[in-house]
Amino acid sequence: MSLIWAIITGFVLSLVLKNGWGFIIGLFIGPMLYQKFCNKLTEQKTKANPELYLTVVFEVLGHLSKAKGVVTQDDINLARQFMNRLQLDNNSRKLAQDSFNRGKASDYPLRLRLKELYTQYRFRRNVLNIFCEQLIQAALVDGILDEKEQKILFIVADEFNIPRQQMAMYIQMMMGSYHFHQQNDNRQQYQRNEYQHRNNHYGNYHGRSAQSDLQNAYKVLGINSSAEITEIKRAYRKLMNEHHPDKLVSKGLPKEMLEAAKKRAQEIQAAYDLIKASRGFK
Repeated sequence: MSLIWAIITGFVLSLVLKNGWGFIIGLFIGPMLYQKFCNKLTEQKTKANPELYLTVVFEVLGHLSKAKGVVTQDDINLARQFMNRLQLDNNSRKLAQDSFNRGKASDYPLRLRLKELYTQYRFRRNVLNIFCEQLIQAALVDGILDEKEQKILFIVADEFNIPRQQMAMYIQMMMGSYHFHQQNDNRQQYQRNEYQHRNNHYGNYHGRSAQSDLQNAYKVLGINSSAEITEIKRAYRKLMNEHHPDKLVSKGLPKEMLEAAKKRAQEIQAAYDLIKASRGFK
């Protein structure tokens, strides 16, 4: 679509300036005008329904819980944990709880609701990508992602026009993020215990944990452990740019979801720092 805008803008400018330079200038200006138009359109739609993002993410989370069969108290507790992680206020928490319950209904219109969200944010791909990450993160609160949950995640990918291969990569990245976070907690526990129990058992644990930590750090960045330094840096910069709080807010990410995005950025930074230390580059 931006190419069409570039051609049209070039054609118009060539008529106005009455020379070929107008067309060349239009090729550069057209995509910028298109992006501005898209941003304005998305901004208006976001204002029309600012609660849509938060509502749909918890609806789909409820749908994910129901997909495994009967929604248990553990599922409800996991949803509450996710609400706590997002630091929702009372009004947003009530909205999230109602949305979670709607998503559990057997006739929940999953594809229809995803289409609504896609329509509102279709020109803000970063926001849709963050939605996918946060949904996977919520589903992984218990450390498990079963076949039925994966099927729903691939439906999300289809409705957002995200290649399934890319969704599979998001899943791997978020699983790496989950284990990286868990190991960080275990490492802190180990450091506390080390003062009380200095023996070979803990030394062996530390060695195994450090190696596993590093492997998960690569997964957090979505790259292989054999990646070249330039590829590592490129992946890091891309992810940090996508999770920059100011940029996400300007693109319409609800403030309630910003805290999770910040924590994700912190994990990306921590993973990158670990890889840098391991590979010995700055």
